[in-house]
Amino acid sequence: ATAILAVVMAIVYGSFVQTRRVIGRTEVAVEGLRGIRASFNRITSDLSMAFLSKTNDNTFFVGTDDYEGGYPSDKTDFTSYSHRLRERSAKESDQMELGYYLKKDFEGGSVLMKREKNRIDANAMYGGMTYELSEDIVGINLRYLDDGAWLESWDSRVSRSLPEAVEIT
Repeated sequence: ATAILAVVMAIVYGSFVQTRRVIGRTEVAVEGLRGIRASFNRITSDLSMAFLSKTNDNTFFVGTDDYEGGYPSDKTDFTSYSHRLRERSAKESDQMELGYYLKKDFEGGSVLMKREKNRIDANAMYGGMTYELSEDIVGINLRYLDDGAWLESWDSRVSRSLPEAVEIT
């Protein structure tokens, strides 16, 4: 009877240890997906506030189609009303330049980056601060809806308009 109890306890203990390992791996995976979801929500929010001005030629919306290592590595830069004023007395508006792109890290993985420039100027798509949003992003593909057709790239300097929608995958 003692031997049977010992065998049953060993089986229960083994099951418990294996369950804890699986839970640990799952928690890490879920945390990574949560970060990716938060990043995509940020991109969606910023894209929803994109704008072009008829009186300011420095406003733009540019989406570039690219592939790197067999995976989509698209980039988008645009002007947006999504700037958050951090100080009440700041001499800034809610307008800003934004960009999203993938960058290789030193280990060869891809990192989703965000570029922010608080002031819109003639040097479009350059300058500002860059931030890391998510690691281990295999690729990012952006498509732009125009008159019922999905396009792989967009340039408002040519079309003089914003896309009707942007698909992010």
